[in-house]
Amino acid sequence: MAISVKLCGFTSKQTLDIAVNSDANLIGFIFHKNSPRNIEPSKAGELTADLPNTIKKVAVICNADNQKIKEIIFHLKPHFLQLHGGETPKRIQEIKNLFNLPIIKAIGVADKNDLNQIKFFEDVADILLFDTKIKNNFGGSGKVFDWKILENLQTEKKWFLSGGLNINNIEEALKITNAKMIDLSSGIEETKGVKSGKLITDFMNKISELNKL
Repeated sequence: MAISVKLCGFTSKQTLDIAVNSDANLIGFIFHKNSPRNIEPSKAGELTADLPNTIKKVAVICNADNQKIKEIIFHLKPHFLQLHGGETPKRIQEIKNLFNLPIIKAIGVADKNDLNQIKFFEDVADILLFDTKIKNNFGGSGKVFDWKILENLQTEKKWFLSGGLNINNIEEALKITNAKMIDLSSGIEETKGVKSGKLITDFMNKISELNKL
């Protein structure tokens, strides 16, 4: 099955090391003051100083200005920028031109109509990410959306499935959506914003089992 896993919202070295040792493919850091998983760029840089080159770093931002993005890139040296706000295609292209990094664009999904956004972002985003649509919330809600919306999805882009995924629902989610890339934050937390080493290990063991099928 070969599922690629992005674990997101790290703020501590201990749980980050567990994620690395559990063979996560991508690690995400959230730079948004309203998130319980918010991290300062300098701290993210410190946490990832000895991260293996095989693991890709993702900077998750929400309507950030150029100065903020520049600061994040200086400290974290991310492989991807994930845009989780209301960035327009024009703004995304501007960010790509300025910073020359591949872009993951999050699209909030509540019903089939939300997939109409794909056509606006396909040309400027390198990867799409489908997350649960929450009013005034930029992600990490722990809520799922109706995965059947993504059945027979038509896009040439690679894409992540996100939104409330955990060890108990991941098999069903993959079966319905046929997702090849997944993104978790709340599903590996003891409480909101606090990662659990056990949940990370158990989840990644589950993915390892599914990858053998």
